[in-house]
Amino acid sequence: MDPRARWTRRFGARHDATKALAAKYYERARSPSLEGGAAVVSYGNRGLGDVVAVDKKEAIQTATGYVAKYPDGRCEDAQRIISGADAAAAGGPPPPVPGARPAPGSARARPRRARPPAGLRRPRRGGRAAGVRGEPRPAAAAPIEVRVALSRGAAEEVSSVRVRRLLEIELPDGAALAAEPVGPLGDRVANVWVDRPTAARLEIQVRLEGRAVVRRQIAVSGLTSDVAARLVAIAASELILAEMRRARAPRRPPPPRRPTPDEVELASRDLDALSVSAGPYAAVVSGGPHVLGGAGLTLGLRRLRLTESLFARLLATPSGGETLRWLEGGFSGDYRFWLAASWRLSIGAAASVASVRLPAAASVDGIAGERDTWSARAGLGLGVETRLGGPVWLGLTLDPGVVLRPAPYEAEGGAAGAVEGVWLGVGLSLATERRSSPPR
Repeated sequence: MDPRARWTRRFGARHDATKALAAKYYERARSPSLEGGAAVVSYGNRGLGDVVAVDKKEAIQTATGYVAKYPDGRCEDAQRIISGADAAAAGGPPPPVPGARPAPGSARARPRRARPPAGLRRPRRGGRAAGVRGEPRPAAAAPIEVRVALSRGAAEEVSSVRVRRLLEIELPDGAALAAEPVGPLGDRVANVWVDRPTAARLEIQVRLEGRAVVRRQIAVSGLTSDVAARLVAIAASELILAEMRRARAPRRPPPPRRPTPDEVELASRDLDALSVSAGPYAAVVSGGPHVLGGAGLTLGLRRLRLTESLFARLLATPSGGETLRWLEGGFSGDYRFWLAASWRLSIGAAASVASVRLPAAASVDGIAGERDTWSARAGLGLGVETRLGGPVWLGLTLDPGVVLRPAPYEAEGGAAGAVEGVWLGVGLSLATERRSSPPR
């Protein structure tokens, strides 16, 4: 067989197979949906080697590349895949194809990005965070109204109209010139008063929002009216600006008020306190040696104005009479009433046990040669105290009571006696206190 005829038959059969395969994939490419399936792109009259089976995404990319390479080609399948004919048939807008050129005369709208919900929006840089919609914004503060008035003497030196015009130019932001020098009362009002105290000076007075008046004087001797008006406007604007800054500055909170000494004393009356007192003490007994004298020491704990104390006293008879030594220790309790900040009264009771020694007695308690015995007493306690300074108090106490256990004795001459009867004691004390938690 002729080689040319053999090659013609071989390529003719292949061409027939190519045409049949192209027709098959052509119909498949015209199917309503490409989702999840395969698509075949046939590029016009090209050979079998240009027929590619791909999914939807690859088909669109392949068709886009074909259109970019052959812009004047007549491949309807590639144009249909690019333009999204399947999506249009489903009722949706055609998806944009990157790199594809729109057809002449067609306007392709840009897809709008969906806005996230208000609660999920990111805050603006340098601004306020986006909160819930409808949240009212804080209203801007109203400008300060500046009212200007001139005295009769100042009006002869400078023109009121010229001063108002220059002041309106010099006013800082946040201040506005009022049309009239007087008006209704308000919180954001600045009053400017220009006076002429002397022939050579003008005085500018400014009061902002009820604050203290600030003043400034300027010398106008030898100046023209226009120059003087300009100086007045500049001085007034500087005073207004200084007052506005002072009003905007955060006010320091006032320091906490410290309690007065009377308040400290009133609060300390109910606090726990430890007290120590010492001083001279004297007693008169109806039986036995009638007068005793000595000193005592008291240690007390005050709680809720009630003081519990332990005390000890050493008493003896003065020289020249019957000798007696009385050493006692006891317990007392008293309640204090404050008459004033530096005066207080105490009422209580006391009981004690004493060791009694009679060195000149021949017998004690009926025992010959005995010199020692014991006794006990009980009574009330009345006292008044005054403050000397700080925690130091000077007190005077009166202890009326009775000897509970008499101590009989017999003197050397045979005379019998006993330490018994009514007890009346008087004491002078100097006390100091230490509170457990001093008030602040």
